[in-house]
Amino acid sequence: MIVQPKIRGFVCITAHPTGCAAHVAEQIAYAKAHALPKGTGPKRVLVVGASTGYGLSSR
Repeated sequence: MIVQPKIRGFVCITAHPTGCAAHVAEQIAYAKAHALPKGTGPKRVLVVGASTGYGLSSR
């Protein structure tokens, strides 16, 4: 599949599906490898940020 890059400002709004899946898998593996044991992290956190409307969010 050939995916042409579409960039708005500094945000790339297209991605190759296989490359995107591989990158997400790498992020999941990293998060699992560096996870804190349950009950040792903070009980509450404040997340400061904003979405540009391209599917970015935080929970």
